[in-house]
Amino acid sequence: MDFLLNDVNFAFSVALTIVLGLALLEGVALVIGSSVMTLLDDLTGFDIDADVDADVSTGGLTAVLGWLCLDRLPLLVWLILMLTSFGITGLLYNSFVLSAFNIEILYWLAKPVALFSALIITHTMGGAIAKIVPKNETSAVSVNEFSGKVATITLGKASKGNAAEASLVDEYNQKHYVMVEPDSDNEEFPQGTKVVLIEKTNSSWIAAPFNP
Repeated sequence: MDFLLNDVNFAFSVALTIVLGLALLEGVALVIGSSVMTLLDDLTGFDIDADVDADVSTGGLTAVLGWLCLDRLPLLVWLILMLTSFGITGLLYNSFVLSAFNIEILYWLAKPVALFSALIITHTMGGAIAKIVPKNETSAVSVNEFSGKVATITLGKASKGNAAEASLVDEYNQKHYVMVEPDSDNEEFPQGTKVVLIEKTNSSWIAAPFNP
């Protein structure tokens, strides 16, 4: 415990603590019928159109983010992968330095080494994880163009002020997940209900029952 709380390990311990907090939040959210992973992707609302094999030196910021697999993973999964890689590699580095050398100046290299290692690990493992946990919202279609689309409630029960997760398929046959809620206090959308997306708010979509 003293090793984890040492000043040279503070950043790495904080990173792993954040990972634990995110995991606990996601677990609680799933119990109450929501999802932090879906909410984060819905709140950020950005898509990255980049080839993960693009030349990072010439492709700019978009290519860098693509190389890091941010365009292929849900934001929550990406954060957990990046922070875990940073925290663990930093602690391993300092543990090795402590046991082999115990030279103070080497501890100052821990953060750059951990960051570089985390970037490599995120790039390498991100591609593999993306095949198992694909990003919820990856498409040439902007989320703002979902107005009028029919979605199906997949997780939770939506009510006014209490959004639930819904899925839809765009014209490119790509699946998206969004948070939806009814406009009326008297309406509820249980799991399996088909709804029409009407208006995008900061954190969810206002929807109406779908009547074919």
